[in-house]
Amino acid sequence: MKLIDQELLKKIYKEIATNDNVTEVLLAQKYYCSERTIRRYIKILKENKYITMEGAGTKRKWIILK
Repeated sequence: MKLIDQELLKKIYKEIATNDNVTEVLLAQKYYCSERTIRRYIKILKENKYITMEGAGTKRKWIILK
C-alpha cells in the first residue's frame, strides 16, 4: 500500500476549490507528479466525500462538498 502525502492531498483540494474545471493533466504538471498519482488522490477526495464531478467532457466541473 502506498503512503498518502497529506500536503499534496491538501494542495490538490485547494486547487480544485479555486478552479472548478482544472484537469488531472494540469495538476500533474503543476505538482510534478504523474497523472496516475493525481487520479489516486482525487479518488481519495471523492471517497471521503470532499469533491465530486459534475458534467462530462468540456462541460465537466468539480463540486466541493466539504
